[in-house]
Amino acid sequence: MEEGRRIPSAGGKSPIVLTAAGRRRGRPRSERAQRAVIDAAGELLLEVGLERFTIDAVAARSGVSKATIYKWWPSKGAVALDGFFHAVDPKTRFPDTGSVREDFTAQLRRLIRILRTTPAGRIIAGLIAEGQRDPTLAAEFRHRWLLPRRQLAAEFLRRGQERGELRTDFDPEVVIDQVYGPIYHRLLSGHLPLRDDLATKLVDNVLPAITAP
Repeated sequence: MEEGRRIPSAGGKSPIVLTAAGRRRGRPRSERAQRAVIDAAGELLLEVGLERFTIDAVAARSGVSKATIYKWWPSKGAVALDGFFHAVDPKTRFPDTGSVREDFTAQLRRLIRILRTTPAGRIIAGLIAEGQRDPTLAAEFRHRWLLPRRQLAAEFLRRGQERGELRTDFDPEVVIDQVYGPIYHRLLSGHLPLRDDLATKLVDNVLPAITAP
């Protein structure tokens, strides 16, 4: 996600300025209180899911008033996404052992396990579903979850190119779609299970086409 990206906020408020981590810059605020809200939101979302997630519960757990939370975030979905990102992001980053195959497989396996074994899978599915009815939430989901994840994947592929492991003439965006699309498709449709071996199969299908000669 591009540093300093601006997206519209709800209710005609001034635009939100997103940093690379998906958080806002703007009005001065208590960093400690902000972190308390984000921590509480992440904990609650993973405990109760999106359907039972409320700002009242976040306020009670964080000790920050509901009115203050709504001054900092434009919607319940925005609070939920910041909390979700904070709770899940460290678990989905790429390792860097110097091997594209090993690191790509390891990262995909981590993502698949999180989606399968924690409430994260249901939360993402719920956010995507709600986003079909709520354009603001859909935009928040793209900017706070999908785009940062894609940026990390693109940077990972560029490192492989710089090391000479990967060709330089492929489109990283298409490769990212080819690898991650099936994971989200299985998550949303449930036509096939999300198993650990899917990570290896996806890498094996894509890597031969982009490996440097």
